[in-house]
Amino acid sequence: MQALVVSNKESRRTTYFIKAGECVGIDTRFVTYNELLEHLSEYDNVLIKLEPPVHQETGFIAYHALCKEYIAQLEQLARREKSENTHYLNEPQAIAHTLDKVKSKELLEGLPTTLLLSSSIGDFEALTDFLSGEKYSNVFVKPRFGSGAGGIMAFKYNKKRDDMVAYTTLSAKGSYVYNTKRINRLVNLREIAVLANAVLQSGALVERWMLKDTLDAENYDLRVVCQFGKVEHIVVRSSKSAITNLHLNNKARSFDDLKLPLPIIERINSLCVRATQLSGLQYAGVDMLIERDTQTPYIIEVNGQGDHIYQDMYNGNKIYKKQLSTINHLPFR
Repeated sequence: MQALVVSNKESRRTTYFIKAGECVGIDTRFVTYNELLEHLSEYDNVLIKLEPPVHQETGFIAYHALCKEYIAQLEQLARREKSENTHYLNEPQAIAHTLDKVKSKELLEGLPTTLLLSSSIGDFEALTDFLSGEKYSNVFVKPRFGSGAGGIMAFKYNKKRDDMVAYTTLSAKGSYVYNTKRINRLVNLREIAVLANAVLQSGALVERWMLKDTLDAENYDLRVVCQFGKVEHIVVRSSKSAITNLHLNNKARSFDDLKLPLPIIERINSLCVRATQLSGLQYAGVDMLIERDTQTPYIIEVNGQGDHIYQDMYNGNKIYKKQLSTINHLPFR
């Protein structure tokens, strides 16, 4: 059997998946999404791994459009016929569902997730009206489509003074809104409104801002990689900010540094495995926070392509090797 790893261009993800194939003795090669769409029906006895497209787009509106185009491409793949002996590591439709945060939340019904307050607020004025009447005044606003921190905004709203502080990776030059690789703190309502309108008018979720537990005076959350019914790897992402994504130059720490009680660890493991299963995935990166005051774990979101862990890739590449080892146990279900 052969393995294919798919993206629009080669990257560290595809390179290290191919290296994993070399290590375990499986012929593994790269193809583009266009090649896969053209030749899918011709492949036989093949394992396919779908990686996200690689691009350098920083403009928020263009980035958002690329996310939606990728979801459409996945849905197109899901409709294409393939050999019964050809299998996806993660089905394209399941990946597409995780890239739609509303759909993903629906799939996780019954599990403790960060609280969704609304998915229908269309602009900054409507957001401030909503917050003035809502019992939660600190919220996250997240683009509905895509993954990563691009476009995320965290708001602290003071009802008595009717003022606001916003934290975000976004910045603006005039009406042009773009992503940066740093967290920007904003207090000017006009500046905030430009950024918030770009996100809200593209479709966004408003979630309660839950205080994360701290490690060495920094906020942290977890990226938990689950695959084939078990937790494979956990990375602690810590930051002085509430936004902890590692590509924003935040710190990756060892899970052992937390010294969490065994019942909390067991709860994290069981929730992440269940979230992966409910999302229809064989592997996933589950983002999870531990609430500061209650020490209760909550799922932030599930990423159907969230297994890209540098510490693992450069120290054994075990995650990718494990995925390729399943080639002898197909089909998965």
